[in-house]
Amino acid sequence: MEINFITHNMGKLKEARLILEPGIAVNHINLEYDEVQHDDIRAVAKKSAETLSLMLNKAVVVDDSGLFIAALNGFPGAFSSTIHKQIGLPGILKLMDGVKDRTCAYRCAVAHCRPGKRAEVFLGEEKGTISTGIRGSYGFGHDPIFIPEGEARTYGEIEGCESLKKFRRQAFEQLKGYLLNN
Repeated sequence: MEINFITHNMGKLKEARLILEPGIAVNHINLEYDEVQHDDIRAVAKKSAETLSLMLNKAVVVDDSGLFIAALNGFPGAFSSTIHKQIGLPGILKLMDGVKDRTCAYRCAVAHCRPGKRAEVFLGEEKGTISTGIRGSYGFGHDPIFIPEGEARTYGEIEGCESLKKFRRQAFEQLKGYLLNN
């Protein structure tokens, strides 16, 4: 079995392959497309998968994920990638300066769609806290400031953190179960 995973993010591709292979082969499609703008990652993944499956005339998988910070009313959320490019980790930490409630969650929505069908969306979540500084160089994105629940280190400080991330694993494991049973 094979899926067509559309992403520019090599970190996401690596994580998807760690979770799905060898049972499900991950064919990478590096395609430029206009992503729908919405504050709900499920809506972004669903619409993107439906549009791209029709455009390519094949079943596709799309992932949208984000960092949701409680004290910032869920910001940056579905706009995490854009915000990361604009203000980076120092900007997020500046917004959190002096904030006591540092709880947050990583969320991932994985959508699978066949041409002309409605997308199936699978959601994963991992709770954690925002560190007070940038720590480590492993992973990607917000990993150097995300401390997973029950851990003292950020993902950025954990070598091989790609295999530990629960939020993406949850979503892709649900996708795997769906594909193997449908």
